[in-house]
Amino acid sequence: MLFRKLEKGDLGAYVAMANDFYHSPAVLHSIPKEYIANTASLVLAGSPFADIYIFEEEGHALGYGLLAFTYSQEAGGTVCWLEEIYVSPAARSRGIGGAFIEFIKSTVPAARYRLEVEPDNLRVKSLYRRHGFAEMGYESYVLDV
Repeated sequence: MLFRKLEKGDLGAYVAMANDFYHSPAVLHSIPKEYIANTASLVLAGSPFADIYIFEEEGHALGYGLLAFTYSQEAGGTVCWLEEIYVSPAARSRGIGGAFIEFIKSTVPAARYRLEVEPDNLRVKSLYRRHGFAEMGYESYVLDV
């Protein structure tokens, strides 16, 4: 399995996979397709705030990981948010998500790695715990403008 950064030629596959992700039980609601394309454009332009990795095997994209970066005084440095980890249905249960988490922990320096999960997604919660993540006990709030 190769984890590599998004390239222009990946745009169609990335948008399709992200759209599938946002129409799955892993999220509370879908988002406009333009948001997905905008994120890819931002990453391809070299933004320091986000990165996208394609999960590739034998020239085929099997998934992707979207990272976002913030600074946290509480954590004492940079926080790497694992915003999205998507593995195509045909490639699931092969350890790809866990391998990506370990890849990020070993190649992307951060004071803290952080992610969110739907409360009912017990399988994914188990995966995250196996890779060292612990619940923070916070409730999340948002204000969309």
